[in-house]
Amino acid sequence: MKHFAAFLATALLLATAAQAQTKLTAPPLSPTTRIHQNFSTSYIDLAYSRPSLRGRTAFGSLVPFGTVWRTGANTITKVRFGEEVKINGQAVPAGAYALLTIPDAKEWTFILNRDTAQWGSYEYKPALDVLRVKAKPTKLAAAVETMSLTVENLRPNAADLVVSWDRTQVALPITADPDRMVMAQIEQAMKSEKKPYITAAQYYYNTGKDLTPAIGWVDEAIKASPSYYGYYWKAKLLQKQGKNKEAIEAANKSLELVKSDKNEVSKAEYTRLNQEVLAAAGAKK
Repeated sequence: MKHFAAFLATALLLATAAQAQTKLTAPPLSPTTRIHQNFSTSYIDLAYSRPSLRGRTAFGSLVPFGTVWRTGANTITKVRFGEEVKINGQAVPAGAYALLTIPDAKEWTFILNRDTAQWGSYEYKPALDVLRVKAKPTKLAAAVETMSLTVENLRPNAADLVVSWDRTQVALPITADPDRMVMAQIEQAMKSEKKPYITAAQYYYNTGKDLTPAIGWVDEAIKASPSYYGYYWKAKLLQKQGKNKEAIEAANKSLELVKSDKNEVSKAEYTRLNQEVLAAAGAKK
């Protein structure tokens, strides 16, 4: 009993001494990073830890071929989609997922799994998979020291989720349907009191839609509050429709209104922009 009491007292002293030591902050070997990338009408979020080679070989050695990998270091890698996306034609609902992979020399398997609380891939349950898709790796000319997971090749409705490490890079194509969502937003917004007339018209212009309703929206905006901005966009829409005479009239009206702008920067900018429309519409100098 005396020996146990002495042991307990010693243990308490050691614990107290350890707590009294100054806490050190050392650089992590695999630092955590978080990426928020605007995509389509929402975003893609990534959270993962970045291992480095430190003289090692990544795939086929440090990360064995044919085994489930957490796609990073430490805890599981997580990806969150702010809206429904499609991967290899398969719909993936908005939400957070564990991102796992099975690297191999000629083909990788990407896995989205519902269990975002698992640590590493040690408790991975295939029954919770949302999807599995294949992707072909490519060989890089130079080794990437620190593993990188990024969103690349951004387009309005598509992007690539890219893993790069050592001499290997592999991309997972992701697509979205922003037009469906934006059109639904416009339809709903036009029922509200504060209608986004010009923003909706700009969307129609930029996506090559029928410009007749867009011109009507700009006219409504001008009726509510005449501005050089509204007339400029009316001129752009009309010129794109090939209605050059009306486009010239709208651009000249915008130039007339912009003269009273006290902000010299915006005055110069919209003077230049209207002159571009006039030139495109064939206005005489």
